Amino acid sequence: MKNSLVILLLLISINCFAQETNRSEVTAVRTTVNRFFESLEKQDTVLLKEVAFMEGQIWTMNNTVTPARNRMRFFSDDLKSLVSKSSYVETAKSMDIKIHEGMAMAWVPYEFRLNGEFSHCGVDVFTLIKNESDWKIINLSYTVDKEGCKEMDSTNN
Repeated sequence: MKNSLVILLLLISINCFAQETNRSEVTAVRTTVNRFFESLEKQDTVLLKEVAFMEGQIWTMNNTVTPARNRMRFFSDDLKSLVSKSSYVETAKSMDIKIHEGMAMAWVPYEFRLNGEFSHCGVDVFTLIKNESDWKIINLSYTVDKEGCKEMDSTNN
């Protein structure tokens, strides 16, 4: 009986530790994504290099034109265009994060403002990998939408 109780307590404590570790990893991924948004707003190329691999890809699905257009570029391409006289503010409406063995995905409905004015909304899908102790973005795919923004806020929580 005593051995069974010890084993049961060990199993419970291992499960609690695993949940706490996962929670801290979710927080770390969320922080990386938020720092990416901060790099856009501050036009900070150093910060962008800290949170994303420059060889990583950025895929855009522009739904504001017919037919919809997609485009691919690398994070390194954004280094030149990030710094401008325009101001960018991308606001995450929610963030759904999934993690498995050093790989993470964040599904992030967003709203984008250019020079303080609404530009568009959409969904960002970030793919991250754990590099030593830090999470880094290796891929970003996002949609550009002008319609359905309120629906994205309520359906993707």
